[in-house]
Amino acid sequence: MAENANVEKAPKTSWMEGLKAEFKKIIWPTKEDLGRQTVAVIAVSVVVGLMIAVMDALIQYGVDFLVNLHF
Repeated sequence: MAENANVEKAPKTSWMEGLKAEFKKIIWPTKEDLGRQTVAVIAVSVVVGLMIAVMDALIQYGVDFLVNLHF
């Protein structure tokens, strides 16, 4: 711990100045990129939703089939 005692800390600035500096570092997406990403998210969500619906129907059919078996 004694090693860390001599380390100089960065000068403190106001919170708002730090926030502004961080916001300047952000690379915001273009409208085209944002549109493509939105379409991709919606498409993947629809495909995954359909896959879940099909699997649910198949599992429900299988459970119903097993429950109605009479020996």
